[in-house]
Amino acid sequence: MAHEFDRDYWDAHWTGSAAAAGGEAPPVNPHLVAQTSGLTPGTALEAGCGEGAEAVWLADRGWQVTAVDLSSAALERAARRAGDGDVGGRLRWVEAD
Repeated sequence: MAHEFDRDYWDAHWTGSAAAAGGEAPPVNPHLVAQTSGLTPGTALEAGCGEGAEAVWLADRGWQVTAVDLSSAALERAARRAGDGDVGGRLRWVEAD
């Protein structure tokens, strides 16, 4: 059955998926690690951030990150993972399409 990948779909995905049940943070994309590890931290945009694994990883290394996702459920999970410490202070979560 075909479905639309719209806001309702992604909110349902992030509130009903096994990943949304909690547990370990998703792994960071190894290509991001390889391409950014040697860079001086600056600003970054993560579009379609989902649970925010890459956004949190970058912020933990000093980057100022704007993380964007269509799903408010995904952004809530990402913000909880980031917390309120130094990392959370370097992240801006934006709900947008």
